[in-house]
Amino acid sequence: MQKSNVNILKKANKKKGCYLVLLIFDEVATGLGRTGNRFVADLVLPDIIVLGKALTGGYIGNAATVANKKVFHAFYDEDPTHALMHSPTFMGNPLACAVSLCAIEIFEEEKLMDKIKRIGEIEREEMEGFTHEKIEDVRVMGGCVCIEVRDGKDIEGFQEFACERGVFARPFIKYIYSLVPYVINEEELRKVMRTMK
Repeated sequence: MQKSNVNILKKANKKKGCYLVLLIFDEVATGLGRTGNRFVADLVLPDIIVLGKALTGGYIGNAATVANKKVFHAFYDEDPTHALMHSPTFMGNPLACAVSLCAIEIFEEEKLMDKIKRIGEIEREEMEGFTHEKIEDVRVMGGCVCIEVRDGKDIEGFQEFACERGVFARPFIKYIYSLVPYVINEEELRKVMRTMK
């Protein structure tokens, strides 16, 4: 960060108890309803939010970096060396931007937040009380479910197990997780949850 940018941010942070720390939310995977909120930023306001993937409904790559006024003004200058060079892949692509606008319009028109709420209810119902000595934790938030096991070896072969049951899964280290599409029906969703269990 350029010295002039740091000085501007320091002046903005002169309030008592305020530190020169930026809160940045990566909502590439969690934005547009995935956590049960439009954005986690609806609950806690960050200085910078990074968006992607869901912006276009998966039709074309697009990303956006959004900053509050304090950060924006720290980089707003006629001198290009002071610019915030966030450069997400595909930024400014006119086709991707048009698709993003359409996806957001569909998100609102089809009241996807209501569908996401119902997905979360079913997921919580399916996972309620689910426990085992090999499980560390089970977490459900909006359209996200995660089963964390104590030892990653206990989920070896889960991808094949799920595939045989018609469920695409990609376990990671010691986590079995799902981020289901919002168009999933209840029977399909319960099948995913039961396969995870």
